[in-house]
Amino acid sequence: MHKSTLANEFTFKIEPDDHGGRKKTVTIQSQNISEPPVAGKKRRRKKEQNAHLLIGFDTEYQSIAARELESTIEAGAKNELLSYQFSIKLITKDAQADAPEADGIIIPDADQRLTLSEFVGFAIGSLIEKFPDLKLPNSIYLLGHFIRADFPAFSDFKDNARLTSNVRSTFVSIDNAISVEFGKADTQIAAFSVLVRDTILLAPSNAKSLAGIGDLLGFPKIQLGETPQEDREIKENMGRFRTERWSEFREYAIRDAQVCVRFAERVIQQSQTLFASFKMPATLTSFGTKLLLLGWEQNGLDSDQILGRETVKQKVYSKKDGYFKTKIVTPLKEEAYFNEAFITETYHGGRNEQFIFGVADEGHWRDHDLSSAYTTAMSLIGMPDWDNITNLTTLDDVRPLDLSYFSVDFEFPVSVRFPTLPVRTANGIIFPRKGNSKCAAPELYLAKKLGARLTFRKGVHVPTNRQHSVFRDFIKISIEKRMAHPKGTFDNLFWKEVGNSTYGKTAQGLREKRVYNLQNDGMEALPPSKITQPYFASFITLYTRAVLGEILNGFSEHVHVFSVTTDGFLSNASDQDIERATNGELFKSFRAARSQLDSSNPLEIKHTVRQPVGWRTRGAATLKMGDGDNGIVLQKGGIKTNPLNDSFEENQETLRLFLNRRPGQKFEYKSGVGIKEMLRGETDFVFKSVTKRLSMEFDWKRTPVNARDTIFEFEGSQHAHLTFETRPVEDVTEFNLVRENWESYDKKSPRVLKSLEDFNAFMTYRTSKDSLEDRAKKYLRQTDGDIKRLREDLTRAYQQRQAGFDLIRSNRKLKHSDFILALVSCGIPCKISDIDNGKRKPFEPHRTPDTDRVIEALMKLRAEFYPELEIELLIPGEALQKTQKSFDRVAA
Repeated sequence: MHKSTLANEFTFKIEPDDHGGRKKTVTIQSQNISEPPVAGKKRRRKKEQNAHLLIGFDTEYQSIAARELESTIEAGAKNELLSYQFSIKLITKDAQADAPEADGIIIPDADQRLTLSEFVGFAIGSLIEKFPDLKLPNSIYLLGHFIRADFPAFSDFKDNARLTSNVRSTFVSIDNAISVEFGKADTQIAAFSVLVRDTILLAPSNAKSLAGIGDLLGFPKIQLGETPQEDREIKENMGRFRTERWSEFREYAIRDAQVCVRFAERVIQQSQTLFASFKMPATLTSFGTKLLLLGWEQNGLDSDQILGRETVKQKVYSKKDGYFKTKIVTPLKEEAYFNEAFITETYHGGRNEQFIFGVADEGHWRDHDLSSAYTTAMSLIGMPDWDNITNLTTLDDVRPLDLSYFSVDFEFPVSVRFPTLPVRTANGIIFPRKGNSKCAAPELYLAKKLGARLTFRKGVHVPTNRQHSVFRDFIKISIEKRMAHPKGTFDNLFWKEVGNSTYGKTAQGLREKRVYNLQNDGMEALPPSKITQPYFASFITLYTRAVLGEILNGFSEHVHVFSVTTDGFLSNASDQDIERATNGELFKSFRAARSQLDSSNPLEIKHTVRQPVGWRTRGAATLKMGDGDNGIVLQKGGIKTNPLNDSFEENQETLRLFLNRRPGQKFEYKSGVGIKEMLRGETDFVFKSVTKRLSMEFDWKRTPVNARDTIFEFEGSQHAHLTFETRPVEDVTEFNLVRENWESYDKKSPRVLKSLEDFNAFMTYRTSKDSLEDRAKKYLRQTDGDIKRLREDLTRAYQQRQAGFDLIRSNRKLKHSDFILALVSCGIPCKISDIDNGKRKPFEPHRTPDTDRVIEALMKLRAEFYPELEIELLIPGEALQKTQKSFDRVAA
């Protein structure tokens, strides 16, 4: 449509051409604006609005299937846009009944997209048409669910997006509003400030989808098909659906916008109730942070004192304004700041390990979780005395709930199945038997109880008054508010999320995470939150790890633990086993802390299964399900499957991938383009096909034991798969070495560990590599590398009269055929060409790895054929003693 500098009349199609192509015209007049602009005067922005226009926004589009076949998306890639839809409502601070609202749909012409102003203008005009006497505020919230998919549908997307911020990979207004103006010719009639909000950032974790939000509100999202399969097929062919079932298409499309408006109303009501603020926050976690700070203030507590910070004014030059501005910053106090880097090194996050690879035995496997683990840990933190931080000099008098942080060298007894001191590596944290750990009081206390030998390196202690918990009141109020509402309702899930999400804010910014800045088109570090506190974040996570570690080590040998994940573990422990394992001091402290918050069981059963399958950290599925709704354990470990699968289909598809995987197998999945790619390429939210190598092998964070093949049935067929239990790795060196060995083994010719034969082949390769010096490791074959290297060295020694072959060949007439026969009879394959190759490169001593089968072959070769053979010149020197003992036993 032709558009002058400013417009106040908008005409668009509201039906597709094949259903009549009806058009609608709406206008915006100055008499409908509560504060129309005055020529020559700059409108002053009110600090607090008394009314807002809520505009729910959504689009329907047909993805271009051809694009999904490409791994990269060309600039300007666009979907086939089918419709824009809106739901607009005027809400006021006094929450007037029967608030004016309207909704509608726009059918764009092919390749003729609307600007944001045109869309907003049509929505506002539609509301005015329905309520001609309305006076409208100049404040607008533009609302969408996962707005990243719909925002690019505006023709001026890039300009508008640059005024928003990237929050968790979607578009949100934080620092700037988008100005939308209407008028005739060059005369302004109305001016609005548009703030973009994405309801996905305000949805509880239990209801992240728009359907979940609709259910929360009792206003369900419309399902297009009677079955998930039919629903999926329709969504993949929305163009056809619009043509064949227009009225249903229209109702479905508008409902999504309506759900966003209704949810926004509830969020704003909550903000008004809690903070007397008639605004819509950008994220749900911001509620928690604000409530916490407000609670401290109302209790007469200084947040800076609690967080170990001080308020400082800084002069900062503003390029935008061209002069210095005063900025308020809150750095850590000097005493806390000096040790910040060290304390951050003690922050490791949750404990995640896979203890059984493959198919576990059938039995009664239960997934136990520490109830609200992180919030319970938070409640134990007392009022800190930051002015009296001390540097410790010993490990004496370590109390489990102190804010004391350490660097220690450690060694656990071999009998400890689950060492509890974390060590950071390039591949995540591990829990080896010995090493150096940056840890804190709870884990150190437990390590002492488990008999670990500890050597002090560094220590820092923050005195606290545990009679005055800094988080307990906030957590308790959140729980009480949650319990006051029926389970699964908006208020119930809101308060659950507020309480549970606050921990994450204490850790924000501790480990650098880079995010894309929409304004400057560059990457930048995610800044700390208002309550970031490394001392607190470290204690919260390590206390949880310590409680779990105490339970795991409280089990007897007959209890098998399948895995541990952050705040829970999957095991075949009976109720009696659990009772014995939860009798330690740390769990008692957890139970006591929990009892001060609510009456819930401190250890909850989340899932029960009959037979789990596991492969790596956070990689597990269920072969035989348990009874009830929680009979599946599924953690895909980064594997992407069809997002429209239900939990059963998802589990089955994951199992198929694991059980039928092949060396070097790749899998494809659809991935929406990211914000950076969308902005730089000015593309829609289009899907691209991503091809990745399937990664479902063990991560080697523990050492395999008792490897075997397990026979079982899956989907009516008999299968066999490798299974093994694990023990702790010795140290970081062993972990890094086995990782390097696996990467080397898997590099040229990809491998999978599906059978005992596969496993033994890798173990032989690993032993071969580990026994040799760096130079000798080069060119060691991946398959039977030890025996092939032995053949190579023996044929070189034979041809060049080395390693005793000078005497052997002097004392007897030795034919090539006799030598080949001797090697073959000792399990060393050999052909005449191998002997010929023995002339080409000089013999080098100590190049053959000392694997069991190499030693056995050499012993037999010397005992039965060549007593003069100098074995010590073939294998590494340190292996000779072992070989000699074996030889002496055979000789005896």
